[in-house]
Amino acid sequence: MAQRPGNQAGNPGIDPATDDGSPDERIRTASAPDELLAALRAGRVLVAIVATADEVDETGADKSSHMSVVSMVTTDGRRGLLAFTGLDSLQAWDRDARPVPVSGPDAANAALEDGCEALVIDVAGPQRTVVVEADLLDLAGKDRIAHAAILVQEMLDAAVGSGATTVEATRDQLRIASDSVSAEHIASIVQGSNATARVLALVPSGIAIHASA
Repeated sequence: MAQRPGNQAGNPGIDPATDDGSPDERIRTASAPDELLAALRAGRVLVAIVATADEVDETGADKSSHMSVVSMVTTDGRRGLLAFTGLDSLQAWDRDARPVPVSGPDAANAALEDGCEALVIDVAGPQRTVVVEADLLDLAGKDRIAHAAILVQEMLDAAVGSGATTVEATRDQLRIASDSVSAEHIASIVQGSNATARVLALVPSGIAIHASA
């Protein structure tokens, strides 16, 4: 869990001191992905902040705690940051959570910085929606191919060691190169990873492997 919401500095129109928690109806009622993204670019959501225990005493009571944003695993296995269109939908999920208003792009950045691959909006209703990773990157102003290259490089570094492979982002493809790991071994790592479908959803033309080993 991240311990802070997105940066509000780039969105001076969002003031936590004056936000009354009213629903952002344009986000709440969006019925298509493009409509939802347009509403998020212009609107705000509430990020839920909850107390997380760092230490408990012998009775089980908290001795110390910190405030964290909340993520969850969606039904299709993605980890998503929770966000809410209004105070009513947040309280339907957890009446004790603290609401922090942030812009849609800042919520997307917070999700990505926390390692999430989705933004789950109004998880307890009235209309639950999920912003997938590709749309999160667009909303946050980040490059999909460059992000996919980072994911693949981390995958390969964990499997064969740092520096054994290089991953380059081209216009619409990833290029993996190595002088010490065979193409077959690299392919087996990539194909056997749970992250492969996630990566290919971001890369239109797939992954090319060039290895001399």
